[in-house]
This record gives sequence, structure tokens and C-alpha cells, in this order.
Amino acid sequence: MKISWFFQLFILIGFLLLGYGIVNVFPIPVPASVLGMILLFLFLLTGMIKLEWIEKVSSFQLKHLPLLFIPPIATLIVSSSFFRVLQWEIMIILMVSSVSCLLGTALTVEWYEKRKRRKTK
Repeated sequence: MKISWFFQLFILIGFLLLGYGIVNVFPIPVPASVLGMILLFLFLLTGMIKLEWIEKVSSFQLKHLPLLFIPPIATLIVSSSFFRVLQWEIMIILMVSSVSCLLGTALTVEWYEKRKRRKTK
């Protein structure tokens, strides 16, 4: 079943808006976008939404995601006041959390790929 690119984007935006709606109705201390991603993940796990329904748009977004981070990071690095304001403790926390996030993502992708290969065999 082929789903148009526009409808795939509509599904992702729908989960984002669902997250915002839940956070506005219930006092949940979780960002709305994160809650929307969790709901999307649960729907994918249960099979209520098929991966093929959002695969094109998701791949496109992941492919271009680094472009969104380049301008703010370059601005911070060029700014001389950035390092004066930033304490060493915060710098260490940022480095450790960045490495942890990178490793967590890498291990999750590796686990997923192994699981995917086992299913196809």
C-alpha cells in the first residue's frame, strides 16, 4: 500500500499535536513532542500504524536533521562570551551527556538492525 508523502507527514504532525493536546489537558511533566514520539512508538509496536506509512517522511527528516543543528552550534562556537558564561562543570555535563546520547543511539540502532536481520531470515 503506497501512501503519499503528504499523508505520511500528516501522520507525524498528528502525533505531535496529540502529544501537545495530552500535555495541555493533563499536567504531565514531559515535553509534548517527546510524548508524541512515545505514542508513535507505541502505535508502531502494536501494529496500529505500519512503518511503511511513515518511512519516506521519516527517512527524509533524519537525512536532513544535521542541517538544523549547524547554525546554532556554529553561532555558539564563534561567540566568545559563550565560554565565559559556561562553567566547567556544565561543560563536563554537556560532554558526558552528548557521548551518552551518541552511544545510546548507536547501540539502539545496532540492536534494531540485528533484530531486523533475524526477522528476514
